[in-house]
Amino acid sequence: MVGTSDPVGSVTADVARATERKLRILTSYSLPMLVGVGATAGYLAPVLTSQEVHGIDVRHRELLGTIARRVKETHPDLEIETFLDQGAPGPSLLKASEDVSMIVLGTRGVGSAQGLLMGSVSYAVAHRAKRPVMLVPESSDRAEAGRVVMGVDGSSRSSAAADWALALARCLHRPLEIVTAWHYPYQAAIPEAGMMMGPDVEELRLALLRDAKDLVRRERTRLQGGHGVHIETDVLEGSAADSLAEFAGPRDIVVVASKSHSLLAAVLLGSTAVGVAHRSRGPVVIVHGS
Repeated sequence: MVGTSDPVGSVTADVARATERKLRILTSYSLPMLVGVGATAGYLAPVLTSQEVHGIDVRHRELLGTIARRVKETHPDLEIETFLDQGAPGPSLLKASEDVSMIVLGTRGVGSAQGLLMGSVSYAVAHRAKRPVMLVPESSDRAEAGRVVMGVDGSSRSSAAADWALALARCLHRPLEIVTAWHYPYQAAIPEAGMMMGPDVEELRLALLRDAKDLVRRERTRLQGGHGVHIETDVLEGSAADSLAEFAGPRDIVVVASKSHSLLAAVLLGSTAVGVAHRSRGPVVIVHGS
C-alpha cells in the first residue's frame, strides 16, 4: 500500500482481514543527486550528507509506524508488515509485490485535475504488475458494504477476472453484479451512402442487445454454485468505461480485466481498464490476464 490517507488504508485493511492475508505497508523515497557534465559526465554525486539521509530514513520509518498503529486500532487482529525502500515508488512497489495477492494504491479520483491522469506511479504499477491492482480514489465510501461489480466482454481473460471477482465477493460477503456494455457503433445515414436506416438499424440494435444479455446470463450460469454469493446481471448501453463508472457507486468495487503483458499493453493498459480507473468513484481492481 502506498499513501497514508483514508479511505485507502481502511479499504486495504478491510480486504486483508476478509481474505485472511497479511497487510504489507510500503513506502519509499528517492534521494536528490547531482548529475555530472563535461569531464564528469555520467557520474552521480549525492546532494545530502549522511546525517541528512539518516534523518529522512528515520522520518519514513516513523511514518510507517504511525500508519501501522492506526490500522491496528480498527483491525487489532490483522498481521501487519512494514517495508521501507530507497528508490522510485513504482519500481519499489513492484519489487515488493512479487509474493503478494494484490497491490493497493490511492488515486486522486474523479473531479480533480489529476483525476484526468491516473498518475505516473499508479499507471506504471497497474500496467506492469503481475498481480491484481486495486486503485482507491479519494471519493471511495466504506461507510457500508456495496457490491462487487464485474465488467465482462466474453473473452477468456474476462472470465478469469470474473472468477477472481467471485472469490473477492465471497470473502467480503458482498453480492456480485455481472455487467456488460453495448452500443450501436454506426450512425444512420441516407441509403445512397451505403449505410442502414429504419428497421434494419433497429434490428441490429436488438441483436446487439440480445447478445449482451446472453453474455451476462452465460457468465452468471457459469459462476453459480454453492459459494453463497448472490449474483445479479445487468446490461448497459454506452461505452464500457463510461457505463461501468456511472453504474458503480463509491461503495462498490469494480473489477475489470486488463490486457496481457505485451509491448502494446505496456503502452496502453486497455481503454476500458484505464477509462474506468479514471472515472470511477469507488475502488477499481485491474486483474491481469496471461
